Amino acid sequence: MRLTGGRGGGYRPPMEKKKVTVCYFSLVGSRRGIQTQEYETQATTARELLHEIQAGNLIVLNTNIVKAAINNEFVEWDVPIHDGDHITLLSPFSGG
Repeated sequence: MRLTGGRGGGYRPPMEKKKVTVCYFSLVGSRRGIQTQEYETQATTARELLHEIQAGNLIVLNTNIVKAAINNEFVEWDVPIHDGDHITLLSPFSGG
């Protein structure tokens, strides 16, 4: 059991790490040099995962990521991620 200091000092359970598969499409993949990687994270949402990856310099910060998909479904950035999820990060694209 871990107790936190500060105000209230209540119990805070340790952050649970998840193992996810991250797929980088288009420009993101070419800048990373890989298309898919297994990734261990404490992020709870797609947004947090993106920020974590960017903070670790795994994606060039000026790479414009506009969309995320979890398990092959486009999602809003604040949708929760879970252990075993397949998360795809997409840069802008066009076509038809």
